[in-house]
Amino acid sequence: MPRKISIQMIADQLGLSKYAVSRALSGKSGVSEATRERVTELARTLGYQLPRHDAAKAKASADRESSFVMICINQSNRGDPYYWQRVLEGLVYGCSERGWHHVIVSPALSFPPDAPSPQAAIAPHLDWSSCVGIAVMGAFPYPALQMMARTGKPLVLVDHNEPLLVCDTVNHANIDAGIAVTRHMLARKCRRIAFLGDDGRSASFAERRIGVRLAMERYGGKEAELLEWELPYEEGKWEEPAANRLSRIAPDERPDAWIAANDDIAIRWMKQLQRMELSVPGHCRVAGIDNVEAAAMASPRLTTVNLCKEELGQRAIESLQRRMHFPGTPIERVQLAAELIPRDSA
Repeated sequence: MPRKISIQMIADQLGLSKYAVSRALSGKSGVSEATRERVTELARTLGYQLPRHDAAKAKASADRESSFVMICINQSNRGDPYYWQRVLEGLVYGCSERGWHHVIVSPALSFPPDAPSPQAAIAPHLDWSSCVGIAVMGAFPYPALQMMARTGKPLVLVDHNEPLLVCDTVNHANIDAGIAVTRHMLARKCRRIAFLGDDGRSASFAERRIGVRLAMERYGGKEAELLEWELPYEEGKWEEPAANRLSRIAPDERPDAWIAANDDIAIRWMKQLQRMELSVPGHCRVAGIDNVEAAAMASPRLTTVNLCKEELGQRAIESLQRRMHFPGTPIERVQLAAELIPRDSA
């Protein structure tokens, strides 16, 4: 009667642990490819074989354990701990829930025309056969997004829209956020409202501006006036030039309310107003959009609109999974609702 070959016997002959041999034979991660080949070769020589159904199960398990989502983040957003870091945490959590790994890359914003393939242009060091999809955080130029789409992997844009690209998107209800904070200012009897933004920064900033405009048109009445100040926010150090602009306006013609495209602008502008000896909310009211942690700690505490940042990332992974399972279904444009958070500044 032939001797039964056990995993322990293979392990003893190769000088490996039983655990390593078991993972190698089952196709699971945790062992190198060289070790896997040695184990497989000896097992085949000794007559040890996996049953067919077990082999299929092992392959599925190996595929699942090696699968990853590529998370693309613009290099300029990597240092933001209050907004993008929280969105990233949601993406990572969504991957973990599904047993997927994640790889974070900051691809180039432009690619050479002679690149051998989209995969080689974006991340030549990755094993693209294990990539289940791409989640793109924030704004990227259209050619860069087009290159990502050409990989053939499911693609979802997070907090960004690109009309020329046919793919799923998950965004905040930025227009609704602009409407909500503007209606709040109007309800506080503010009539000269200024919006502080930088449309070149992101599509979400532009959408929030649209929301402010819509609210002023619908609810402001004839007496309400909207002033729009475009700031070089992306470049930084915009506060002093904006303060000089404000100082040239007669006190009785200055805005009685300021709405910023995000909380960072609002907090920095509120500090600048205080340096100019203009109290908030005494002389004017200030509000932002995002509800970052610093908003609740500002002095005075900042009125803002809550946007669910971790949930944005989690919902993006759900969209990727749906696209994997139902590739032919219509493209989704998902929006997460906004909620006004009234505080002391307005």
